[in-house]
Amino acid sequence: MEKLPKLKSKYSQGFSLLEVVISLLIFSSSVIAIYQIIVSAQVSSQTMRDKVMAREIANNRYAMLETIDYPISLGSRSGIIKMAGQDWLWKEETKDVSQYLNEFSISISLKESGQVIFVREGYIEKR
Repeated sequence: MEKLPKLKSKYSQGFSLLEVVISLLIFSSSVIAIYQIIVSAQVSSQTMRDKVMAREIANNRYAMLETIDYPISLGSRSGIIKMAGQDWLWKEETKDVSQYLNEFSISISLKESGQVIFVREGYIEKR
């Protein structure tokens, strides 16, 4: 018995160079897009973490302001606090606004960057 030769069509020879280049272009574009999404998610996660920590520090400073660390005189004061493994700068400013109230502003920033991340403002009763 004799074997018949297989018929070769132009479609059974594999992919052309153009098809391979186009598929690699599509694949690399999707990999780059996925990488950018991952990086932006990490950056926004870090930014959100910093904002949450700064808000907590401002809330703590406000609690201190209301209880045991009431400002003796109007004006500004500042300090450094270590929280979550980072050094944070806080700055409080108090102003006289009425016979019964002082206005306060507490700003929180990372020591290394100096950029203000969170600000809490409000009024406290005069003592």
